[in-house]
Amino acid sequence: MAEMNNLQLHLPEGINYECTGCGKCCGGWAVPMTEVDYERISKVDWGERLPKFQATSLYRPLKDYEKQGTPYTHAIKESATGQCPFVVDNLCFIHSQFDSETKPSICQLFPYSFNETPSGVYATVSFVSMGVIHNSGKPLAEQRDYMTKKFSDFQTLYPGHHPNWAKLEMTNGKPISWDEYLVVESEIVSSLQNRELSLENRFREASEKLLARVRGVSSAPVSAATEARSSSGLKPLDHHLLLTLHKMYFPTKLQGRGDGDFKVMRFLQQIAFRGIGNKFRVALPSAFYTLGDLSAVAWDDKDPDIESLLYRYFYSRIFAKLYFGAGFGQLTVITGFHHLGLLYALVKMQSKALALSRGVNKVSYVDVVAAIRQLEKRMGETSVDGMAAAVFELLMFSSSRLDRILSAA
Repeated sequence: MAEMNNLQLHLPEGINYECTGCGKCCGGWAVPMTEVDYERISKVDWGERLPKFQATSLYRPLKDYEKQGTPYTHAIKESATGQCPFVVDNLCFIHSQFDSETKPSICQLFPYSFNETPSGVYATVSFVSMGVIHNSGKPLAEQRDYMTKKFSDFQTLYPGHHPNWAKLEMTNGKPISWDEYLVVESEIVSSLQNRELSLENRFREASEKLLARVRGVSSAPVSAATEARSSSGLKPLDHHLLLTLHKMYFPTKLQGRGDGDFKVMRFLQQIAFRGIGNKFRVALPSAFYTLGDLSAVAWDDKDPDIESLLYRYFYSRIFAKLYFGAGFGQLTVITGFHHLGLLYALVKMQSKALALSRGVNKVSYVDVVAAIRQLEKRMGETSVDGMAAAVFELLMFSSSRLDRILSAA
């Protein structure tokens, strides 16, 4: 692979970003700091600058599992509301008193992310950011100079970040070259851009293309595949998988890095000791909702704002190679893509539950925004180790399971 300074920087089309100054990005997690960040920020007497900081403990050392594999040593403690205490009037107080380079390194880099691959570095932005959610500002493709600087910041923060793409496979035992993968990705994106189909059916169409490529046959029309499979209900293992993934990505309590990882032994023990149940309930902090409850909530496939947000989110993860291989758990391409399809189903379910919690029976844009932001945050904090990846491969390769779950959502 070429030296990092010579890598081509790829920027996504149709993804815009500009900070909207809402302050919502700065909550829901403990902001991590490197040792240099900690020394720089903690030496300031913040109580002299703002009374609310007087006699206040602002920092904590990270636990071993939190800092493992990261450059971070400390964190800024969240306030009682889960927000960074340095957010004052929706703006960063550190930034306002000094400059952007005084903030923690992670805050300087947010919401940008970079993924090194054999054909260069692919950049995207985090959908935790409301600016990204609303597609505010100029396209990333028109911010190349600034994105290049942000990539330099990323290299400084993560100098040893060189993902291993040597094990790339379409499915287990079916290796694929990187150039072949880029052709496959273009087919996936082509399906996702097919606005004649609902997003649900775009996932189906792309799944059919992937499986047909492995089998060496032509893909069946998606309408025929949908008609043949959508009538069958969820199977017990489908329920159990959905429940486990929902708890993983939409926990009812605030969790930190590592707390939401796929717990293989717990998953298998639940099946062994409780049996494979056939009920799925979406849990919110205040209520539980069954699939029957959710089925009564209207979902508008043609809502342009919802469609745009969901398309951009899943396109972003595909463009940035964050769903398979070194980008996510060393999953195979097909299993990684089916995992994205299951996430789409979970977003629909979570959005419907949020609508019910508001006392309405139709999903609105605000429900989908809340679901996407929570999912994006959890995806950034979740890892899939080798054992978990093996379970994913076993349970998520099936296009029939994907069809059933998409239909149930």
